Amino acid sequence: MKNLPKSVSVTITLILLNAVFWFVYAVITVLGGVHLTAVPMMVRWVMTIMAAGIALTLAGVAILLIRHNRFAFYFGLFMLTMITILSIVDQFGLLDLFSLLISLVPLVLLIRDRVWYLHPQHA
Repeated sequence: MKNLPKSVSVTITLILLNAVFWFVYAVITVLGGVHLTAVPMMVRWVMTIMAAGIALTLAGVAILLIRHNRFAFYFGLFMLTMITILSIVDQFGLLDLFSLLISLVPLVLLIRDRVWYLHPQHA
């Protein structure tokens, strides 16, 4: 990440960390996880596919944000908002707190640095 403002670098790093978190969650889910031993295998696969999809999408958003892609900015705002909301309304535990923090901080930073993402000539 060359010549990026520090807050943009932090935002991209946190979004990529979020993607890693969801990928690890997908792996844990497919392997049976901590509380998933009683969940049918079909449900585990659906959860795994959804978590892996979130991970891939977040990684794609991070890459496109570096390139000042307008769609990635708005889609990233949408995804991080949804992850933040769902982290709060779900049964709240330690993993939910971690998910909340690595979603809420880049969400705030995206909004703060919107000029850099949407109007690179003015940044």
